[in-house]
Amino acid sequence: MNNKIDKLDQKILQTMLDGDGVGAKMTELATELSESRSTINLRVSKLQEKGIISGYKPDIGWEKLGYELLAYVGTVCPDEFMGDLVDTLKGEDTVYEMWEIMTGTFDLLMKCRFKDYSEISKLHDLIMSVSGTREVDIWLLGPCRKCG
Repeated sequence: MNNKIDKLDQKILQTMLDGDGVGAKMTELATELSESRSTINLRVSKLQEKGIISGYKPDIGWEKLGYELLAYVGTVCPDEFMGDLVDTLKGEDTVYEMWEIMTGTFDLLMKCRFKDYSEISKLHDLIMSVSGTREVDIWLLGPCRKCG
């Protein structure tokens, strides 16, 4: 399958990543790029067919929902205990994404959102309660410099 894209496709993707023209806003995307709506619709459809665009996600105002704290959590957990750790964390409301790590110090990295510091402590204790888990490191994030 040929997944090469040209300059217009690149502009479409970048504009969409910037938050403009997503979903039902194809007219706005066409206007922003000075292209016809039919051209943009066709291009976006082709990008979807190629699997380059696989969905649209809302930009959620987490702070308005009370989630003031964004963190990444790294854990050291040997392979034989990883399944238990992942199963334990799947139901946790504060854990949004998990990745098994292929290189580096940690074995599992999680993206988490917390309403307060007590939730951080609760998650830390839950992780450490899983047999085999040896270490938990938590990075609280401040403002995103690239985002403004």
